[in-house]
Amino acid sequence: MSISRFEDRLAGRAIVLAGLRERITACAPQDVAGALARIGAAQRAGRWVALLLDYELGEWLEPGVMLPGGAHAPGGAPAPGPSHAAAGTPRLTALVYERMHEEAPWTPSADEAGDGPAAPAVQAVQPRIGAARYCDNVRRIRDWIAQGEVYQINYTHAADVGTQGAPDALYRRLAARHPSAHAAYVEDDGRTVLSFSPELFLQREGGTLTTRPMKGTAPRLPDPAADQASGQALLASEKNRAENLMIVDLLRNDLGRVARPGSVRVEALFTLERYPSVWTLTSTVRADAPDASLADILRALFPCGSVTGAPKIAAMRRIRELEDGPRGLYCGSIGWLAPNGDFSLNVAIRTLVLGSATQGVYHAGGGIVADSDPAQEWEECEWKSRVLTR
Repeated sequence: MSISRFEDRLAGRAIVLAGLRERITACAPQDVAGALARIGAAQRAGRWVALLLDYELGEWLEPGVMLPGGAHAPGGAPAPGPSHAAAGTPRLTALVYERMHEEAPWTPSADEAGDGPAAPAVQAVQPRIGAARYCDNVRRIRDWIAQGEVYQINYTHAADVGTQGAPDALYRRLAARHPSAHAAYVEDDGRTVLSFSPELFLQREGGTLTTRPMKGTAPRLPDPAADQASGQALLASEKNRAENLMIVDLLRNDLGRVARPGSVRVEALFTLERYPSVWTLTSTVRADAPDASLADILRALFPCGSVTGAPKIAAMRRIRELEDGPRGLYCGSIGWLAPNGDFSLNVAIRTLVLGSATQGVYHAGGGIVADSDPAQEWEECEWKSRVLTR
């Protein structure tokens, strides 16, 4: 059985794909071109496609990222689980469906929304590294920045998660508590994906591409006055504005690789957005690219610069060296492709990947810049994990 639904819970709209016809995967670099060609053929045949892209697909799209030997650097073997990209694991999965329909987002039942002992819930979140090591690695990144190698690195870590209840019930509960515009629920081949992403990687409408990177986060607070102050402090923060602007410039450059000359434009800078657990800064960049294929677009832009850092390739190399194991679907993308070529792809953050009914992996991280405070960066990871427990 395969389920693919994509929910804009802010607009009250869900896209549901039905009638699975085909599963297309890329398990090696040489598979990518053929997989993308098959996806294009399916769209031209009138099919809808659910697309799941692992972050590490970027290494196949841009081979310059790979370190000599092709393995993660020593410092901790990747723990077993859904994020462990073993040889032969797909980095691209496309689920081809016969049809699409729209409906309202799922609503949790009274039992699913309640606090009874049988309610679906996240019971345990166990980070694979501790605060001390995370902070040490933040200091390493600041050293690389001081040496001029990079300007920013998006550094992340994984946590093992134990859950109670059916995955779809857990999704309904958490999605209702943390509504976002780019949520997704996908069941496929032993993997269940619960994504509560607020971030748009890329949207295509006609010949226009839109990206909406998020950089800059602050906690929501119980006291209304303190909460508003937290949001306004984020909006005024020179550090967070600089972090956001770096990624906007990176994405402008990436879009320029496929856009009509002169068509890349920043339509909004530093928009303050409010979510149940965090405030965040978002910017909007658009470009005209009517002739660009999906393959062209992914090679130019994937993974999203907001989850790499800048310069992009240098940051990705250091991420591969620093992080203990592959990110898998986290920081990749989940979304839908329409027969007419339109699509909407999220940045797969705030995303829980279950490898069984009750065990999964969740990641959190943030952009590290020259003046990042290690302890505050660890605290930010904790804010971003609240989607699981609040």
